[in-house]
Amino acid sequence: MRQKRNNHLGTSARSTRPRVAVAALPRAAASKTVAAAVAGILCCAGGAYAADETPVATDESNALNEIVVTASAQGVKKLDASYNIVSLSLDDIKNSNPASVADIFKLSPGIWPEASGGQTGVNIDVAGFPNGGGDSPYFTTMINGSPLYGSADLSFMDSSSLLRFDDTVERVEIVQGGPSAIFSSGQAGATANFILRTGSDKTTGSLGFTYGSEGSERVDAFYSGKIIDGWYGSIGGFYRVSDGVRDPQYPSDIGGQVTMTLKHDLDGGSVMFWYRNLSDKNQWYADFPYIEVNGKAQPYPGFNQLNSTYNSKQLQNFQIPSPGGGFWNDDISNGRGAALNYFGSNLDLKLDGGWRISNTFLFDGGWIPTNALVNNGNPQALSAFIAGLSTITGVLTPAQVQAHYLDGAAVPLGTSVITEQVWQVRKKLTNVTDEFRLAKEVFDGNTLTAGVYMAHYTDNDAWSLDSNVLMNNVPNASPIILQGVAGGNIYNVTSAQGIVNANGGYQILEQGNATNIAAYLSDSWKINSWLFDASVRVEHIDLHQQTTNLSPVQMGSNFDLWDNAVELPNGTYSYGHEHNTMPTFSLGANYEFTDHMSAYVRVNDGVFFDNFDAVRCNVYNKSNGCPANAPLSSVRNYEGGFKIQNRYMYIDAAVYDKEFTGLAYQPIDINHVPLGPNETYGSTARGGRVVGSVNPFAGFDLQAVRDFKILVNAEYEKAHYKDFNGCYVYQDINLVTRCGTINGQQLARLPNFQIRVTPSDTQTFSWGSLTEYVTYEHVGQHFQDNTGLNPLPSYYDLAAGIVLEYGDNWEIRAMGSNLTNQIGLTEGNARFGGNTAQGGVNFGRSILGREGSVELKYKF
Repeated sequence: MRQKRNNHLGTSARSTRPRVAVAALPRAAASKTVAAAVAGILCCAGGAYAADETPVATDESNALNEIVVTASAQGVKKLDASYNIVSLSLDDIKNSNPASVADIFKLSPGIWPEASGGQTGVNIDVAGFPNGGGDSPYFTTMINGSPLYGSADLSFMDSSSLLRFDDTVERVEIVQGGPSAIFSSGQAGATANFILRTGSDKTTGSLGFTYGSEGSERVDAFYSGKIIDGWYGSIGGFYRVSDGVRDPQYPSDIGGQVTMTLKHDLDGGSVMFWYRNLSDKNQWYADFPYIEVNGKAQPYPGFNQLNSTYNSKQLQNFQIPSPGGGFWNDDISNGRGAALNYFGSNLDLKLDGGWRISNTFLFDGGWIPTNALVNNGNPQALSAFIAGLSTITGVLTPAQVQAHYLDGAAVPLGTSVITEQVWQVRKKLTNVTDEFRLAKEVFDGNTLTAGVYMAHYTDNDAWSLDSNVLMNNVPNASPIILQGVAGGNIYNVTSAQGIVNANGGYQILEQGNATNIAAYLSDSWKINSWLFDASVRVEHIDLHQQTTNLSPVQMGSNFDLWDNAVELPNGTYSYGHEHNTMPTFSLGANYEFTDHMSAYVRVNDGVFFDNFDAVRCNVYNKSNGCPANAPLSSVRNYEGGFKIQNRYMYIDAAVYDKEFTGLAYQPIDINHVPLGPNETYGSTARGGRVVGSVNPFAGFDLQAVRDFKILVNAEYEKAHYKDFNGCYVYQDINLVTRCGTINGQQLARLPNFQIRVTPSDTQTFSWGSLTEYVTYEHVGQHFQDNTGLNPLPSYYDLAAGIVLEYGDNWEIRAMGSNLTNQIGLTEGNARFGGNTAQGGVNFGRSILGREGSVELKYKF
């Protein structure tokens, strides 16, 4: 009989391999019905690349001998890698029960995904990098070595939103810094490489169904095997429907993806082709109210954001200004999803004379829409809101304004109300990337690799932002309609759907295209127990972007007060460009004390080219919003690490110093008067991280005791801004312009300390095995923005899981997340600066409330 598997650890029960600590266990989605899910998987087109058959360590003493391929010229043992890399198997990831793709990334200590707003639209921060919650400029997501887009992010697009996790994944490798600044797209922050399964001589497959406590149903399927001699294939994917932990009264998440691979063995290597189709819709949430009690976040009375949302059936559809003229229908249920197609290939070939060539290619494109409600300020009484309405000035008095719901019922003036921005962004992307490498073993132990990387990518956008809807301040809210009568005329203060102000706004059309070309050399030299590597890269970017200029337009009649001065395209364009050529380097040394212990040092730099949004240029509100040509930002990274593994422990620890420069700004005073020429500021970060496991009873004969394990994933840093002169000007919650300082303030959004501890144990029986685990996660204090005035308190959460293996074919996996229903804020009110609390009430976004799921899977 086949040896029973310990699927929590991804290894056999008798010979366990240490794994990185799993994160707190969020949620698992599921499909509407098994029949619909199977039909969706088998009928939809889809694909994913299967990786080379890379050796994987299978026991505790050999895990450091696993070959990793990300940020490496030709693949290297983890023991010899002089940089930080975490490798996660399919089972490792499933047992962490990630809330989204981005939630996987926190299994690499120091990466901070704000996975509290839904499956997509995640801000991803990297330790030591001053992002402050703005999408993911310092994080790149790849499939089989190919970046999914030419730039790491765009407005309304982080790279993790371009894919979903399912059983087509073999493993994920996550690299922070080091030589990742040299290869592929040259990301100096962090990179996650999803390496996908393909076929082999053995036919394998699985079919699983998952039910979640939030009303989710999901089906996963995978099948792979031999087609004919030398040809192998696979197909797999998922489909699911979920009401969501925060139920919007319509499906929160609905859709799936399908992946297919085709691999052919060649003399000395292989070639692989893959195709993927992703079609998914996901609700995305901004901030919700909470109250502050003794510095801690507590549920707002009548609105517990752990399981509540303002979204509702009555707030599903809106008519908002279109940048093309007229009005759009904004269906909020479409959320922040994706409709994308991918086609990729990988070639790896060894030639005579010590030569080797490899090539990775990807063509992808499609739509990344955003349809969302986004918070403004704190709740107030309806009477106070009407009294402060600027659109009625000189036309109506507050006493002349009447309020009612959609059904005609009057709204009492004491009703607590808020406004939310209504967003729609139609984003169409295309992307082509190719990387070719030629390697030569110059002499024994020394390999020289030359490579060329190219990316050509486009972005075509249409935005409608900042229409504001008035609603009551309750879960699953209702819009409020305002009208007034004066001089015998009826004035529409809001639209018939409650849009109270579409004036101003930001309705644009923009188009951009860019080409990045890079060449690099990398030399690796093995001298006895030393492994040295030296690499240099030169990259050129040629980027062009155009954006419509805007002018105010009266869209309604003289009696429509909510849309009489809407900023719309006026037929002219402004243009932005980026032309730069910059070098980067990386130097590393690794010393192998034994087959199971090594230490390393590394220094590298990295440069960050502007994307389309950074050069966006247009006339808005009668002013020129064209940014000044600024120097590029860059980072210098110094790090050292130590790795050890034996039957009792697996430790991968490192310390680092990251110096970031080149954040451009114009020094000004409180009155926006310039204080000299444009300058740059930066940040400094020093910290340490550790990932590993401890097996305190590894020498015991009793199996259940021997397999007890504690996994740890932790990071601590002291990081702050520096070299900022003049006023850091921001607008506070009362719309007052303030002069702040940011020097010495902790980097926005990044916790100063994170730790995840997971004890687990496995018992084997004649019929199979049973594994139990609990994860404790602690997230240290962090801050909403650069001012350091809006603290987001530290918090903890607990997760747990049980994996039952029955025989060779059946598996049951039960998981739960945030079991104690903690409010854990990942962001504060991002619409204002400084401290946004008023009377103990504030807005922010917490991790999701308690959720559980059970998966039943048949494997063969």
